[in-house]
Formats: sequence, structure tokens, C-alpha cells
Amino acid sequence: MDTPDEARTSRTERNRRMLESWRAGASITEIAREHGLSLSWTGRLLRQEGAVLPEIRQGVRRELDVPRIVREYESGSTIQSIADAHQASYGTIRRLLLRERVTIRPHGGQNALDRRKTGNTERHP
Repeated sequence: MDTPDEARTSRTERNRRMLESWRAGASITEIAREHGLSLSWTGRLLRQEGAVLPEIRQGVRRELDVPRIVREYESGSTIQSIADAHQASYGTIRRLLLRERVTIRPHGGQNALDRRKTGNTERHP
């Protein structure tokens, strides 16, 4: 376990590397993933280090191929796999599908659907 001084030094070094990545052109999303941090915390740490970031706002507007995403989901892809493929969050893809009036499958995939159809809610190990 790190001492408080070691932990502080580790955080300082991490923040310095994050700022270097930002200045080299990495996105906040990339930096957050690399360091296992949330987007909001990453932005806050970068601002504390002196980075000039876009103003804080609700999400980032970008174009997603909505018809393709709907087709992928309706063809059986999971929300997470679609999110990964389109470099978007799970929540963004789920909200997009709901906005497009796509019926969201229950958690558990086909097994959950089969149990609902047969009325069998038993769980087997």
C-alpha cells in the first residue's frame, strides 16, 4: 500500500501524463479510458493542470449513423457492442434506440426471451 506521499506523487505523475496526452491531441474520452477515470473527473483534473477545455455542457453533439445502429440492434447486436463499434456510450445508444421507438430486449438476451415466452422463470445454475 502506498504511503500518502507516494500516492500524491503517483497522482501528480498521472496528471502530468494526462496533460501531455491532451496537448498531443488525445481526446478526453481517450485519456479517461487510458487512466480508468470518468469523463467529468478527467476534465476536472486537466483543467486543474491548466488545460483549456471546451466549456462544460450536456454531452458532445456528434453525428451517429442512426439507421445503421437500429439495423444492428434489430439484427441481434447488443447495445454494448454497438456502443463500442461506434465509439459511443451505452447510454447514448440506448437513448437513441428508445427515441427511434425500438423495442429494447430484456437483459439476458435470448435466454430471457425464451423464459418469458414459456412462463418459466426458474433459474438453473
